[in-house]
Parts: sequence; structure tokens; C-alpha cells
Amino acid sequence: MTRPGRLLLLLTGLAAAGAAHAQNAPDVPVAGNPVDALEQKLASGQTVLTYADDGHGWLQSLLAALDVSPASQVLPFTRSSLQFDHINPEAPRAVYFNDDISVAAVHDGGLIEILANDPRDGLAFYTLDSKNTVRPKLEQQGATCVACHGMVNAQAPGWIVANVTATADGTPVLADPVHPFDFTDQTTPFARRWGGWYVTGTSEGMTHRGNVTVPDPYHPFDLPPGHTLASLSGRFDLTQTLKPTSDIVALMVLEHQTGFTNRAFALDVDYSDKALDALAAYMTFADEVALPGPVSGNSGFTADFAKRGPRDGEGRSLRDFDLKTRLFRYPLSYMIYSSAFDALKPDIKQKLYRKLYDRLRASADGRTAIAIAAATRPGLPDFWK
Repeated sequence: MTRPGRLLLLLTGLAAAGAAHAQNAPDVPVAGNPVDALEQKLASGQTVLTYADDGHGWLQSLLAALDVSPASQVLPFTRSSLQFDHINPEAPRAVYFNDDISVAAVHDGGLIEILANDPRDGLAFYTLDSKNTVRPKLEQQGATCVACHGMVNAQAPGWIVANVTATADGTPVLADPVHPFDFTDQTTPFARRWGGWYVTGTSEGMTHRGNVTVPDPYHPFDLPPGHTLASLSGRFDLTQTLKPTSDIVALMVLEHQTGFTNRAFALDVDYSDKALDALAAYMTFADEVALPGPVSGNSGFTADFAKRGPRDGEGRSLRDFDLKTRLFRYPLSYMIYSSAFDALKPDIKQKLYRKLYDRLRASADGRTAIAIAAATRPGLPDFWK
């Protein structure tokens, strides 16, 4: 077992090693993702960010410029990211996301962190200094971020949602320092999810690892079950974050799309029939853990996410939720519209279309998903229509 102090040294070492590597890496501009496009607009003066004096600085303006909803906010509180020295349960890290971008900020942390799916390089990393300046500048990052995101799989860096056991001050305690992150997605039982995260809303019949810290650091894995909270009042100063919530539905959606994106990146770099089958199964929710009872969020994310569409002529969307026994109403991932899906090599994409179609046509809900996609997703093979 790694004690709290030793893990901080591990994370510090990873960041330092990444920074040293990044100083020697060629400064190659990344093109083709929304953050890069915003950077160009900021440089030209076409877009201007507004600085807020409420302690959030550029954050709200940046989210609006990148079309990321504040309702997507989820709150990890472990000291396990680039700004680990600023994070704890009384100062959680706020993460916001859409299908292709994640933005993270810690109150008084000094930086806003951004990652974006990039059609050329898989993932692109940026930071924005929190100081109020005449012209804020997005800085491209390299190995400093890859030091942790590169642990996701051997093929390509990925998004991270992980279950982390945390002490009362947010310090992670891990059984295996060589593999410091217990990555989770829709295939992980709920009892093993969300350690080190706040989780709000309602979730009937569900226990998880959220909202819990270690009572005894010398017995760190003897944890009481976590339960979804109606309110975070009393946990920290709620003015530190844009929303007083860490919405359970938003967290499950982030977890789903993280699992998709990481599988897609790996498949595109190192193709195998097995990996193709695994991605098709994931996108059709064949391996999704069933909800033990209804869940609901409390940030407005559910309605905000669903209204982003697109919808077919009957008003149906792959973004429609179920939230009673499963996450989504229809068994085909909305990530079929994402840039991560678009970036798949053409031959891989065509094989994936066939795998998805063959899986979906076997059920009524699957055939409805085919019809929705056929009406809303450009570039589908003719046999989908």
C-alpha cells in the first residue's frame, strides 16, 4: 500500500518528469480542435473572454466560448491532478465537459486545465492562466499531462475517470503505486465507482464510493458505503464552484463517453478484431451495469444534455435518457456524432458501422436506434437506411 505522503511524491515526480520532457519536445501547434480554433480567435481579437471578479475569473466566459454547459459540473476532491496541491474535500476540482472537451478548475488554483479530442493527435492539452490580463492566452501542454493521461492504455493517452480512495485531506492512498488510477466506466459495478468524487442527486437502491473519505489512514480500504447526497451544503464553501452540485447523471455520462473515447483512440492506433468487437459492444451498451433503481440529477444537466439533440422526424434522440434501469433510452451511444468517432480511420469506421448495425437490428429498441441514426448521422452506409 502507498501511504498518502508517498503518493504525493509520486505525482510530483510524474509532473516534474513530464515538464522536463516537454521543455525538450518540439513546439508543434495542434490544429483541428475547438480549443485550437478558440486560441486563434483570441489571438486575432475576434473573440474576447470576460473576466469575472467573483473568484471564477475566466471560467464562465471560457465555458461559453467552448459551448460547455456549467450544468455538466462534477467534483473530484482528491489530490491527483496537475493542481493536486490545491485540491481537497474543502476545495474540490470542478470539471465541466461536452462530447469533445473537458475543462477543469480549482478555486484559487492558478490555472484552468483543458483537454480536447483532436482529429490529428488524439488528445490535445492546454492551460489558461487564471490571472486577469489584457489578452488571456491558451498554452499548449505536452508530457506534463501525458504523464498521467498516458496511463489509461498502452496505445494512446486518454480521458480519466477513476475510483480513488482518499483520506480526509484528499490525499489518495493506493494499493499499487505503479497503477495509481482505478479507471471506471459503464462496465464497473457501482460499488466500485466514484471514490474521491462528490455525487449529488438521487439514486434509489445504489451504494457507491462517492462522498466518502478514509476514517483511518492505516486501514484505508475499510470504507463505509457512499450514498448520493441531496446537497453539498456543509462540505465546502459552495461559492467556490459555479454550481452547488456534482450531478450523478453528468458523472455517469462523463464516465460513458470516457470509456468510448479511450477505446476508440486505442483501436485507431492498434487495430484488432477483438478491440473492434469491444468498442461495438460498448457503444451498444451490451456490457453496461444495470441501474439498481431510478436516478436523477439536480443541476439541470439532464435537460440541457438531451436538448442538444439531434432529433429525428419523430422527435427521438440518442441523447434521450432512461434513468430507471439504464442510462440512455436507446442502445446506441450518442458519441457516434463526436469528433472522436469521426477521427477513426475510414476502414475501421466502416467495419464498426457493420458491427453496430448487426448488434442493433436484433432488438426493437436497437432498430429504433438505427432509425434515429439513419435520420441524423451523415455518412452512414446505405444498409443503415
